Formats: sequence, C-alpha cells, structure tokens
Amino acid sequence: MICPDSPDYGWETMEKTSAHDNENASAALVSFGSDASQLTWEPLGDRVMGGQSDSTLVCLEDGIGHFHGTVRLDNGGGFASVKADLPEPLDASRYTGIELLAIGDGKTYKIGLRNSTDRRSIVYQHAFTPDTEDWSRIRLPFSNFIPTWRGKTVTDAEPLKTGLLASVSLFVSGRQAGEFELRMQDWVLY
Repeated sequence: MICPDSPDYGWETMEKTSAHDNENASAALVSFGSDASQLTWEPLGDRVMGGQSDSTLVCLEDGIGHFHGTVRLDNGGGFASVKADLPEPLDASRYTGIELLAIGDGKTYKIGLRNSTDRRSIVYQHAFTPDTEDWSRIRLPFSNFIPTWRGKTVTDAEPLKTGLLASVSLFVSGRQAGEFELRMQDWVLY
C-alpha cells in the first residue's frame, strides 16, 4: 500500500487538536496526507512462519493512516505488521523521538525503526496502547526503543542510530488474536 511521506511536512493537525504547545520545530517522519511523496507499505507478518494473520495500512482521505487486519493464532501465528523503506536514510539525531495522535481498539501496538532496509536486520521497537474513545497523544523517545530480532530482545545490540533511519514498521504482536484497528495521524519527530 502506498501512503505519503515527507520529512519537510509540518504537523498542523497536531497543533489544532492539542492543548500542548510544542515549542520545538518538528518534521514528519511519516505523513498520511495527500500532498506529500509516497511510501510503499508492505504487509509482513506471521505468514513467514506458517501463520495466517493479515494486515494492511491505508491512507484515508482525511489524512489518517488506518492499520487494520486480523491476528490469527493458527499454525504458530500471532502477529501482523507493515513495513516501509524511507526514500533515503533520514538523520533524526537532532530529535528526541516520535510523536503521533492515535485512536485504537484496546490492543497494544509497536512502532519499529531500522538502520537498514533489510527486513532481516534488527528492528528497534516501542510499544504503545492508545485510548479507544479519544485521540491519544503518543510520545515515543528514541532512547526507549528496544532492539529486537524475530520478536526477541537483542541484549548485546548497539543502540538505535538516529542519524541513520532507513525504514519504519508498525506491529500488532504478543498473540493479541482477532481483528485489530488503529487510526493515526502523522508520525512527527520532536
């Protein structure tokens, strides 16, 4: 699935819907608006190990990213995800982390960052559980992203290189069976 992305896109929606005053300049890491360049979101999931889960990320007309699908536990399954490579590596070293507005379904999700476009490389993940009734402001500091490989924490991995972000991912994991639905506004660097 193709969704827009632009590192120079401002986040006016966040400012309008939030009482929090963001004093630092921000840039979008992922934009779901129609006026930006394109990211291609590829579904990845437990099918690589025989599972039956499915997922997709689509951009809705109002600039909302909609991640949805079904997690099935059949055949050793239990997770679904999507991944997009950035058009070129992004230097986010002057930022503290990622901020987004999201509304969910009670499930816990994870954003993943890689320093490589190789999907077999270590993915640094940060979990979040957005509110189900109102849009939640989610702040994910880079310092709290955990290095993982195939769902397991890698204890001897180097820290995330924020000066070299190459791809982004979104996960629903932990064997949270059933249909899932997450709506998001742009992922902004803060």
